[in-house]
Amino acid sequence: MSLRTRALVFSTFFGSVLAIGLLLVSLTTNSWVKAYPKRRNSPESKGEVSYGLFYGIKELDSGFGVRSYPVDVYTFIQTEQEPMNFWLWLITALGTGFGLLGCAISAIAAVFKAASAAKKPGTMLVLFASNISSALSQILAFICWLIQFFQYLQHNVLAIEDRRHNWYSQGLSSLGYSFYLIVVSTLVVFLNITILLHARRCEKRDMQRLEPPSEEKHQSAIMLY
Repeated sequence: MSLRTRALVFSTFFGSVLAIGLLLVSLTTNSWVKAYPKRRNSPESKGEVSYGLFYGIKELDSGFGVRSYPVDVYTFIQTEQEPMNFWLWLITALGTGFGLLGCAISAIAAVFKAASAAKKPGTMLVLFASNISSALSQILAFICWLIQFFQYLQHNVLAIEDRRHNWYSQGLSSLGYSFYLIVVSTLVVFLNITILLHARRCEKRDMQRLEPPSEEKHQSAIMLY
C-alpha cells in the first residue's frame, strides 16, 4: 500500500476521534431538550428545564426564587409515563452508544491499517463495517429522538405535580445542542467513509500500476520484436 493511501486511511483516525469526542459530550451533557415553562395567571413566573439522555435539571421560579430539582431521566420516564416514550428513549441511548463503539473500533483499525505496508483486506473491511455501523446507529438515534420530541416533548416536559400547580410547557420546548452533536458526528463518519472509498480506489490504481505484465503480453511483445 502506497504512502499516500496509508495517509488517507490514517486521516480517518482523526475523524473517528473527533466523532468519539462529540458523542461523549452528547451522552454526558443535559441538553437533548430545552424548555422554558411558564405558570398560568402568573406573569412573573419563569422556568428552565434541561434533559439529557440520563440526567437533567428542572428550575422553576413562581416569583419567590428559583427552585432547582435534579432529574433522573430513567426514573422520570418510569414514574410519569406521559412526557416520554421508554422505547424511543432506549433506542436513542443504545444507538448513540453503539455509534460511539463503532467509532472507537474504526479509530483502532485505522491505526493498524496505516501502520502496515502490506495489503490486509480484512482491516479495510473492519474500517468500512465499523464506520457504516456507527453511521447507521447514530441515524437511528437521531430519528428516534426526533419522534420523541415531536410526539411527546414539545407538548410537555413536566411532571404531573408541576402541572397540578398550573405549570405548562406546550410549545415552549426545543432541541438542545447535545442532540445536534449527533448530527455533526454522523457527518464526520460519512466523511470518513468517503475518504476510505477514495483510499480504496487509490490502492487499486497503485496495484494495477505495479502489476507485472501477463505472460501472454510478454509473448506478444517477443513475437512483435
